[in-house]
Amino acid sequence: MARKVSIFALIFLIIVLQLCSYFNPCSASNGYNHRKSKEFIKKSCRATSYPKLCLKSLARRASKIKGNPELLASAALSTTFFAIQTTSRLLKDTSRTHSLKPNEVAAMVDCIADLSDSVQKLQMSTRVMDEGTKNNDVVRVDGSDDVVRVQINDIQMWVNMALEEEETCMIALANMNVKGRVKKGIRKRIVKVAHLTSNALDLVKNFALAHSK
Repeated sequence: MARKVSIFALIFLIIVLQLCSYFNPCSASNGYNHRKSKEFIKKSCRATSYPKLCLKSLARRASKIKGNPELLASAALSTTFFAIQTTSRLLKDTSRTHSLKPNEVAAMVDCIADLSDSVQKLQMSTRVMDEGTKNNDVVRVDGSDDVVRVQINDIQMWVNMALEEEETCMIALANMNVKGRVKKGIRKRIVKVAHLTSNALDLVKNFALAHSK
């Protein structure tokens, strides 16, 4: 009796597996495409200044990037944008909750202003890139290649400016007499944001280079 039950169970399992493969034939290919996309990200990240951080920050978006240089650059910009927003909020909270001297508060305010400018510039960059990717277009308003070049140049310029703002913020922070642990934590966040921005700039440049060919 037990043997008959096990045979029926085996037959039932085979039928279920066949039905699953029939109704979901793309699951294997989807997994393959996801792996291909991750390999594309890994290869692209090798050309950035901080490849390990690049891969770590973008690997989770592999299914959306799909081996597309434009989608990769867009994902890098939006990832950096959200990281800067978080760091900017952290600085604001720190300036309120820690007893700082007037000159330290002034330095922190300058640093927050620098990061706010950085957020604004990356927001513009992300918006322009997203307009292109949502329309399945190459960052353009009309069909002109000149428009594409101008928009890509604008993105590179804004990301460059954002990177400069972050570096200015780090200089201001270095001159502050904040508690060691607090200062170290803030600096670590800002350095990470600067590295993400640098990577995003590299990927935007690579996309621009690929588009110009």
